[in-house]
Amino acid sequence: MMFVEVFAPEGLLTGEQRDRLADDLVNEVVKADSAPPEVLEAQRAISHVVFHEVGAWYTGGRRAEHRLLVRVSVPEGWREDMSPYLVETYGRLLADPGAMVHVVGVPEGGIGLGGQVLRANDIVRLITRPFRESGAPRAEPPPGSGLDPVCGMFVPFEHAAGVAEGDGTRYAFCSKGCHEVFAEEQTRSR
Repeated sequence: MMFVEVFAPEGLLTGEQRDRLADDLVNEVVKADSAPPEVLEAQRAISHVVFHEVGAWYTGGRRAEHRLLVRVSVPEGWREDMSPYLVETYGRLLADPGAMVHVVGVPEGGIGLGGQVLRANDIVRLITRPFRESGAPRAEPPPGSGLDPVCGMFVPFEHAAGVAEGDGTRYAFCSKGCHEVFAEEQTRSR
């Protein structure tokens, strides 16, 4: 779950530019070469972008022109891992050397959806539910990679956020969250 806020001076962005930027801000992050389409769609469905037009913007005590700030709120448990990627990706998308990107972590239990409090791993479960409930078999992972059984991605072992064994299979996890959800569910099934 991401909540992206774009702050820009009044009139800087046209409606078409806002539409394109909103699409880019979500789709540049919610992509993966090996993620099942249903997981990507579930993640897009809970990724939000809003625009704030600022009447006056000052830098160093002087009125500034053409400044942009993107503030991205993510679960605190994701912030450290996601920050470098979000800062680099959004900085590239904004193509403005003066643009700023702030990644803010929302404390555990500080996110709600439909009146329900969601922790970081609850959001991982929500995003990956379509894949996990589909029962669709995945092809064999490429050599040197393992299947992330939570989200369905193929992850190179050398880049995995975690590795675990289960049912005689060696799994590779795309994120700390997927690894934690797998461990929690393994503990519950015992």
